[in-house]
Amino acid sequence: MKKFFSVLIIFVLFGSLAFAQGYKKGVNNLNAGIGFGLAGVYGDTDFPPISVGFQYGFHEKFSIGGIVGYSQSSYSWGGYWYGGNNQDWTWTYSYIIIGARGEYHFMEPTDEVDVYGGATLGYNIVSVSEPSGWGGVGYTAEGSYALFGFHGGVRYLFSPNIGVFAEAGYGIGYFTVGLNVRL
Repeated sequence: MKKFFSVLIIFVLFGSLAFAQGYKKGVNNLNAGIGFGLAGVYGDTDFPPISVGFQYGFHEKFSIGGIVGYSQSSYSWGGYWYGGNNQDWTWTYSYIIIGARGEYHFMEPTDEVDVYGGATLGYNIVSVSEPSGWGGVGYTAEGSYALFGFHGGVRYLFSPNIGVFAEAGYGIGYFTVGLNVRL
């Protein structure tokens, strides 16, 4: 994983001199990525956050769009119950994230890379599969919630339409990397 990020940084820093495909008005970006960490996760992550997002450049410095994501986690709890028998229960949570995003683009249209920051407003739909035999005493597994997030990122194109992106922030994942397609 370290080797991947080292190569990505080298491409962004040194390879950017070869291409001039910065952000500008009318640009549409489609991102598909995998993240690390998801705010509000119950228990341990079983399936890392994946997301697909679209951004439309309506101004030289601003874009708007949407994002859809998915993740899964599980929470286990056990103890001695029912006459000394060991009982283990596991809840499985699924997260479907739907949100609107706005971004500000820091670089000029002639710059080689797109450096941006933005905010996300959405909803995280949480569903749960409860364990069989669970009496539900004192515990509820419900937990959908409004999502308020922020992010900073960079996109780099290897060709006029295909590239990579990396984002850090709070929302879909604490750190997300993936493929960018310029439409």
